[in-house]
Amino acid sequence: MNHSRRKFIKRSGIALPMLISPNLISCSSFTSTKEVKIDEINLFLINVTKERNFSYGVWKNRQHIMINIKGGNQIGWGETKVSSNQPDFDMSAWSGQFKKLKGMMLGEAIEEVRNQFLAGNWKPIVTEGLLMTLYDLMGKIENKPTVKIWGLTGEAPVPGIFCILEKEETMVIKQAQIAVDQNMHRYVKIKMFGDFELDKKNISALRKFLGPDSFIVGDPNQGYDHVKDLQELSEIMIALNEAGMDGVEDPSNLSKEDLIYLQAHVGKLSIIPDKIMRPASKSINYFDDRMGNYFNLHPNCMGTFTEINEISKVIRASNKGIMIGDSSLIGAACTFWQQIAVGNQASWVEAMEKPQEQDSFLKCIEQKATSLNEEGKVEVDFKPGFGLKVNEKKLISLADAYLKI
Repeated sequence: MNHSRRKFIKRSGIALPMLISPNLISCSSFTSTKEVKIDEINLFLINVTKERNFSYGVWKNRQHIMINIKGGNQIGWGETKVSSNQPDFDMSAWSGQFKKLKGMMLGEAIEEVRNQFLAGNWKPIVTEGLLMTLYDLMGKIENKPTVKIWGLTGEAPVPGIFCILEKEETMVIKQAQIAVDQNMHRYVKIKMFGDFELDKKNISALRKFLGPDSFIVGDPNQGYDHVKDLQELSEIMIALNEAGMDGVEDPSNLSKEDLIYLQAHVGKLSIIPDKIMRPASKSINYFDDRMGNYFNLHPNCMGTFTEINEISKVIRASNKGIMIGDSSLIGAACTFWQQIAVGNQASWVEAMEKPQEQDSFLKCIEQKATSLNEEGKVEVDFKPGFGLKVNEKKLISLADAYLKI
């Protein structure tokens, strides 16, 4: 589909207006920012040494880059997870393409980043990190919350979901206790490994520990791809539902038709499509509400935010739930995605701060617009941009590496 011109497209019996020009929509608020020039770009590398276990392997460590972009006497902040198991990650080589943005006008820079992604030249981890930083800067310059500039209307608090990435039952319970301690035990996600007995044991233990009221999501990361028969796969999922699992993300590498079949054959279990929703600019064209009961919009994978807001409207119009996922985020991107979750009336948000894993950036925050209330829900005290103010000198001292472009 030509991204420069779209018409009305009918999905699920509802006619929805599509973008005529993504660039015009995304830059429609630039009445006061068109002439603001990007003066400076700074990158801060933070290594996270907390081990994370997945069905496809283990992260012994992972690398996150915090980004700030300065212009118009304001600072925008963003974050992207750039790698795993590469503690000596080279920021200079990775960020070479950022240099062209310096000196651009803000609106022009947003168009450039979007166009590079939509043309297939830039990956989501580059695109999203830059765009969230630029959109934060945009809102601060306009003195308006960015989600309001986008026209998002949601304001009600959204539940946070705690993620457990452990293989041993004792460690699962230890992490579940942290969820309780952090008031995030009402929605909990547990990584699975495609091993039915192991997964069942961990889910059962988690359900016993949390009790009947928590909503438990399993995430095998397609770990059951070895089960090729859909009926057999549905029977496994039903058994895990009986063990205590309420929803499951991508149990296998499934097509649209496979997902539709599975959701229709797993009883009360909610299928949560993930990979098929990436990126938003493509999934908007083949979305089908029969694929699941909730749909995961996964950070570092979706690409462009205009299209994320589009697909969110389509999901809500289908009376299905939105999940804002995570990319093991630890810093600036957490409050960003939490506000996208609130603005788009998501069912829950996984992109939560993780002080138990890494707190260097969190120690540098001077102002933040989101917080967790007594009910374990994220609420927003809307501020210009995404509301982050950070002690940059302190961050430079705590970061593993720093690069000024």
